[in-house]
Amino acid sequence: MPEQLIIAFNPMAAATRVTYWRKQIRRRIIWFAVMIPILAWLYFRQYTLPPGMQMGWMLVIIASYSVIWLAVSIVGWVRAKSQLKAISPGIAAAIDRRGIWLQGIGLAWGEIAGVALKPGLFKGSPSLVVTGSMGQSAQIALANLDVMPGTIDSAVRSYSAGTHRVDPAKLKH
Repeated sequence: MPEQLIIAFNPMAAATRVTYWRKQIRRRIIWFAVMIPILAWLYFRQYTLPPGMQMGWMLVIIASYSVIWLAVSIVGWVRAKSQLKAISPGIAAAIDRRGIWLQGIGLAWGEIAGVALKPGLFKGSPSLVVTGSMGQSAQIALANLDVMPGTIDSAVRSYSAGTHRVDPAKLKH
C-alpha cells in the first residue's frame, strides 16, 4: 500500500453536469415554444372533451407541467454551476497513517469521531463527511473527486488499522 492516498478534484464531472443542465434548459424552452402555438390552436378549436373536463383547465395543466420542468432545469443548472465554481485545482483530500486531511481540516485517527457517506439531496451527489471528536466537520461531494467510494473505504480501513470505515452500501437506493 502506498504511503498515502491523494484524492484530487475532478472538474470534468462538474463541467459535464453544467453542460447537461444547460441542454435541458434549451430543450425545455424549445418544447415550450412549440407547445404554446399548439395549445393556442387547441384552445381556439375547442375540441370536444369528455363530460366534466374543460379545455382551459387542460391547457393550464399542460403548460404548468412545462413551466415546472423548466424551473427544475434552471435550479439544476444553477446548482451545477455553483459546484463547479467551488472546485479549486489541486488536492481535495489525503488519507494516510496519521489521519485524514479534507478541505483544509486535518484530523488524526484518534480525533476522528466518524467518516461517513451522506446521500445527496434531490438526487445530488453524495458527500464524504469527516467529523471530529470536538465537533468539527468537513465534507466534499464525491462527484467532484477522482476516486470511487470503495477506494476511499479501503484506504480509511487500512490506514486507521480497522478502527474506522466508510460504508458505500448506504448510497444504494
